[in-house]
Amino acid sequence: MTPADPGRWSELADLFDELSELDADERASRLESLRGRDAALAAKVEAMLVADAATQGLLERPVDAPGGAGSAPAWETRAGADIGRYRLVAPLGSGGMGEVWRAVRADGAFDHDVAIKLLKRGMDTQAILRRFLQERAILARLQHPRIVRLLDGGMSTDGRPYYVMEHVAGEPVTAHASRLGLDVRARVELVVAIAEAVGYAHAQLVVHRDIKPSNVLVDADGEPHLLDFGIAKLLEDSSADTLTETGVRVLSPAYAAPEQILGEPVGTATDVYALGVLLYELLTGRLPHRRASRDPHVLAATLDDESVEKPSAVVARDTATTIYAVNDRTRASREIAGDLDLVTAVAMRREPARRYATVAAFADDLRRWLDGLPIAVRGDGARYRMGRFVRRHRVGVAAAVAIVLALVAGLGVALWQAGVAHEAAMRADADRDLARQQLARAERVKEFVLTLFREQDPASRARVLARTPPELIRDGIAQVDDTLAGDPALRAELLRDLGEIQSSLGEREAAVATLERAWTLQKSLEGDHTAATAEAHAAYAMAVLAAGDGKAAEPLLRDALEDLRATRGPDHPKTLAAAMALARIDLVQGRYDDALASIRHALDVSIATLGEQHVEVASRLYLLGVAEGMMSRYDDGVATLRKALAIVEARLGADHVRTIQFHTQLGDLLRFQRRFDESLVHVDAALRIARAQLPAGHPIIGSMLMRRGEQLRRLGRFDEAEAPFAEAATLLGDAPTPELAQLQQARAQLAISQGRFPLAIDHLRGCVATFRATTGESSHTWLATLLMVDAMTSAGRLDDAERLGAESLAAIARIAGPDSYERTFAAGVIARLRYEQGRFADAVPLHREGIAFLSKLYGDDHFDTAQERVMLARALVAVGDAAGLDEADALLAQAQPVVEAAQRPGMQAEIRLVRAQAHLLRREPAEARRELDLAAADATREASTRASLERRIAVTRRRAGMPPVT
Repeated sequence: MTPADPGRWSELADLFDELSELDADERASRLESLRGRDAALAAKVEAMLVADAATQGLLERPVDAPGGAGSAPAWETRAGADIGRYRLVAPLGSGGMGEVWRAVRADGAFDHDVAIKLLKRGMDTQAILRRFLQERAILARLQHPRIVRLLDGGMSTDGRPYYVMEHVAGEPVTAHASRLGLDVRARVELVVAIAEAVGYAHAQLVVHRDIKPSNVLVDADGEPHLLDFGIAKLLEDSSADTLTETGVRVLSPAYAAPEQILGEPVGTATDVYALGVLLYELLTGRLPHRRASRDPHVLAATLDDESVEKPSAVVARDTATTIYAVNDRTRASREIAGDLDLVTAVAMRREPARRYATVAAFADDLRRWLDGLPIAVRGDGARYRMGRFVRRHRVGVAAAVAIVLALVAGLGVALWQAGVAHEAAMRADADRDLARQQLARAERVKEFVLTLFREQDPASRARVLARTPPELIRDGIAQVDDTLAGDPALRAELLRDLGEIQSSLGEREAAVATLERAWTLQKSLEGDHTAATAEAHAAYAMAVLAAGDGKAAEPLLRDALEDLRATRGPDHPKTLAAAMALARIDLVQGRYDDALASIRHALDVSIATLGEQHVEVASRLYLLGVAEGMMSRYDDGVATLRKALAIVEARLGADHVRTIQFHTQLGDLLRFQRRFDESLVHVDAALRIARAQLPAGHPIIGSMLMRRGEQLRRLGRFDEAEAPFAEAATLLGDAPTPELAQLQQARAQLAISQGRFPLAIDHLRGCVATFRATTGESSHTWLATLLMVDAMTSAGRLDDAERLGAESLAAIARIAGPDSYERTFAAGVIARLRYEQGRFADAVPLHREGIAFLSKLYGDDHFDTAQERVMLARALVAVGDAAGLDEADALLAQAQPVVEAAQRPGMQAEIRLVRAQAHLLRREPAEARRELDLAAADATREASTRASLERRIAVTRRRAGMPPVT
């Protein structure tokens, strides 16, 4: 196959373009089919696909750096070869599309070094040629001292296009800054210089799309140069020659903007993001994100979990940093804190529209920081501007202050008496002005409320039907925007109030959007760290938490709480509310001591200021009861919650909407104690009140329906459980949400209890898909997958369970630590699979791993620990050696009192069944029969496991020569 064979090249190009769009499995199948027809053609296509998959830029690494599989790149061209009028001297870099060489003029016309970029053999499909030639066209239009210039171009003798650029003898910008130990100012100046070059490219309608240290080389004079426009995009071009027409997503994961990872449209904001990452890395010596994968799908799935620590905090905390010449982390952190933290954060905002509007605006704020001027993105608060003025003119301000103090001392006595008289008059005038302002504001609020509710009056409303509460609030927000533009302070306040009502009504996403607007507006009015801004910040963070994104909410809450404590004090109601929200996150993360300290402080303050019977005290008691339950102190938790519920019922009424959460949590704790009948009473009470007090379709109603179905399942009332599950499904609809995934999981567990394993597997398949759509490759997704493995094991689909189990184990290993609940759960599921496969010895170490973790987490007397001991005993008995039988006896003796105290007849039946099997191995049939009779009696008392236990007891009875149970 040669370049002169156009028909063959056309076929190859078409095949490459077709296969590059397929996923890995489809591509492998298509290649296999092609090999059977034309092995040579298939090999050529596969080589092109492998080369195209290399996502690094051509100057990504030096020549002696390791290549893809631990070896240096295989250079197609050799030193000394002539390319046009140039002679190749040494390789500089290699990527998926071409090679870059240092070269000199072969004809001696000049002796300066140049860099030649040469297309690789086999990469001359139409799409790749378009990309290569467009890069050359882009460089040709860029004439800037800090962008490498295009000098020449042509076609090599073997038919490959090339172009000649300036050769920059330098090092990556981060290496340059570290080697010289540059201070903060010098690092910022480098970024400004780079940004100027990028801004110039944007003015020529070119977006770089791959800004990173290896593409910014600093020469011997300290001047940075921007390289490698290999994946740049022309903003003006919408023809078939645009780079996006190739369908190839080339990016450097660590520096890629979210829109690149998600495959969304890119623009100048994409380069702003990369410059923000570069600034962050120069200031801290590390990247803002930990993106371990190069797979765009994996990156997209983990994008929502990313959070960025402030650069100043990283520098202050990282005692190992060596990026500054003098190990003065405190000084560097202090310089970065505030404005540089903010500039970096704004440049790296996830939404392109919320970043700096242009690279020029980003660079301008950095210049303003360098000059000691207020940055534009922070706003023009008087206090902030004064602070920047003082910082710029320290000596002059100090002298002026000294003079003023002297004058004040001299004039103080003379002015004091006049001031006393004047102050009284001024105070009266100020009080009158304030009263007028408050009256005018009250009138505006009154008019807003009256207008908002006027259409609810049947006689005056324009619509036939009154608006629902969520519609009313949405209309109110629109009215705030329309009528209060001239009073931004009142507008911010009302947006915050309306956003909090949206959250209470279950309009969670809308609440997050409204409260973020309120916070942004408040910041623009007063700055970042005022009391009102802190309150708006906390309200937004709590809405994010209510929407289910605890990971994003935690840093927001911590920052807001710090500001609230500083401005409102630790005992202010707003401070306590934010502290309670953070305590909920601490509980989920297992930080029980931190959570309890916050809860008890808030409880003490509330009792001291409001009295023991106040509703707010009940709220604090509620969270204390939740904490006690999560720490397995169920009796304490139930007592605390009953006390809290009694307060609410006495003050607000038995059917008040606030009683729902108390009934719900009481039901959960009673369920944990296996007190199912009592639990169902509270679940039903909560559901009844929710239906009466909340709008139809509220998420709490769906949650209560799920709980009712779960309780009925545990009580063995399987047919009754179907109805609440079905109603919850209707309420939640088909849109993927975490609530829908939980419902699908609950319905799967019902099917498992009924022995309907194929149905359970179908529900779990939907559950996994929903979790993946809403949470990505999270622990929720893979724990649900492991439940499906368990169901497949019970259904006898051991090969399917083995395949899916291996996939789940690999995923859990990626996302969970070695000593985690996820790893332990996975070990337990695989251990049960090994048992059903007859690989009893392989199950033993997995059960031992589970016992070690559960004992550390819960203690030796917890039911979960005891249950895992029974499972280990079962595996040891199945192995059948004498030492294992003795260990099994000890494990069962240790587990039995815990199981009896928990009143779990199903697990008691399991203990007796394992003992019977051990007696049979020891040839003690009488003892075996006695244990089997007792096991059969216990099995009938556990509805959810009865069918499975009875089948296994029947098998063992046959082995013991006993008649079936009648």
